[in-house]
Amino acid sequence: MRRFLSVLLLALGAAAWARDAAGAVSVFPESGCPSSDAVARHLERLGAGGLLSELGDAEVRVEAPALRVRFRNRQGEPLGARVVTAAADCDSRAALAAAVIAAFAGEWAQTTLAPPASAAPIPLRAQTAPPWRSEIGAMALAVHDGDEGGFGAGLRADLARGPWMLSALVEGSLAREQPLGAGRGAYRFLRAGLGLGLRRSWSRVFWDATLVPMLDRLSLAGQNLQDNRTVTSWGFAVAGQTRIGWDGGRVRPFLFVGASYRVPGERMTLEDRPEVKVPLSAINGEAGLGISVRVLP
Repeated sequence: MRRFLSVLLLALGAAAWARDAAGAVSVFPESGCPSSDAVARHLERLGAGGLLSELGDAEVRVEAPALRVRFRNRQGEPLGARVVTAAADCDSRAALAAAVIAAFAGEWAQTTLAPPASAAPIPLRAQTAPPWRSEIGAMALAVHDGDEGGFGAGLRADLARGPWMLSALVEGSLAREQPLGAGRGAYRFLRAGLGLGLRRSWSRVFWDATLVPMLDRLSLAGQNLQDNRTVTSWGFAVAGQTRIGWDGGRVRPFLFVGASYRVPGERMTLEDRPEVKVPLSAINGEAGLGISVRVLP
């Protein structure tokens, strides 16, 4: 026990080294308990991420009632394994796996990286940036502009590093109708854009918010009129969206709400009766559900 504590303290003393080890820890099965993200967060708190990056990688497997951690160097050669009794809940398992990894990495550093007594001390390494994370998702949405409601669908792709995200968003709505003269007028939008976002994650829950400038294509069409032609109008919209969801590892279902503002404003009218004008709201609110799939790492 005394040797274990001394090794763990050595791992804690490496906090100035690179802290993020998400890419060096793998958990099998990926959707199991604990998640690789949870193990990486606990390992980051222990400050042993840099040591593990120098060592190679760690593979965590839960083979109840045991938790087995295998280590490989950067050439893929096995270095050893540690087996402990698995804890009951996922977060405790993640903390236990991180402690085992930190202890092994500290012991390896003590025997491999420790310089001779006469050698100059090893300079502290600068912190490495957190790894990139990318995912793609699909959404089903309900949209309302204060006058009429409808449904639509969307796609989004996110590239995240640390708490920041770069998000690409594509959305389209089905046609909504309003009275227009002796008939009805229909309108729908298709828009796409690229924006920035902020994300936070906990043990199994994630939240993010994005602000996306978008190019907006609005289609206006007559219904039950003598001239049922379609007119296309182009404009710009600024859309905000926030999500909350369940982090299942590779697959992440979520709920979202959002709103957008479009310029310039539009209205539907009749060519033979210009006094008949129906203004369309520039503001749209939306809500729905979706699912995203992690691509990297």
